[in-house]
Amino acid sequence: MKYDIQIFETLESTNKYIENIDTANIDEGYIALAKQQTCGVGQQGNRWESEANKNLTFSLLLKPTFLPIADRYMITKAVSIAITDFLKQEIPNETISIKWPNDIYVGKDKICGVLISNKFRGTTFNSAIIGIGFNVNQTTFSHDIPNPISLKIITQKDYNLTAVLTKIYTNIEYRYNELKEKKYNSIDKYYLENLLYLGEERDYYYKGKGIKATIIDVNKNGLLIIKTSDNKTIECDLKELVFIHDK
Repeated sequence: MKYDIQIFETLESTNKYIENIDTANIDEGYIALAKQQTCGVGQQGNRWESEANKNLTFSLLLKPTFLPIADRYMITKAVSIAITDFLKQEIPNETISIKWPNDIYVGKDKICGVLISNKFRGTTFNSAIIGIGFNVNQTTFSHDIPNPISLKIITQKDYNLTAVLTKIYTNIEYRYNELKEKKYNSIDKYYLENLLYLGEERDYYYKGKGIKATIIDVNKNGLLIIKTSDNKTIECDLKELVFIHDK
């Protein structure tokens, strides 16, 4: 990939910016970074809060034409574990995990959100736009943000945003190259090993109803597989399952 960053003072959404430009002549590895993102969103349209000049809000263009459409969820896995790789290097004494499908947690607090927009041309992959919001130096958040955390809150240190971005990019490139080499088993294994609450019986809301269940796997299509307390196996889509986090 070609490491190429375009920095904007303000954008509504870095993902939307790349979606609306002609990427045919842009190399994969291109990054649109906003010092302030005014309408950033996460999974299910949730608002992503980010204080200007304190965090990383950027989108990365990939062109995984080598990847079968049926394996598109491997992009989510590769990017998620790349970010956990970075955090395990940066804060090795903390517990880092992936909250399905691709939120990154430190303990039971969210430090990073990922939003992926895939584009296809016929039966082949055209591009994947990887939107990342990463809490770096912000220390205060709105009360309606349930469980945010940042690197600075954890370590009490200020971070150079460019240096953090470079490290994250390097880790994404490494895992992306694993995809190119078809090391699916390695990526699947690492993703599952780092999945938040894997193998723990916990409380969830499934289709609005409270249940006790255990996460047991994630299938090829990215659906979360849980086993309920009455021994039923359910494949859950993103909008169907709500996590309940205790402190």
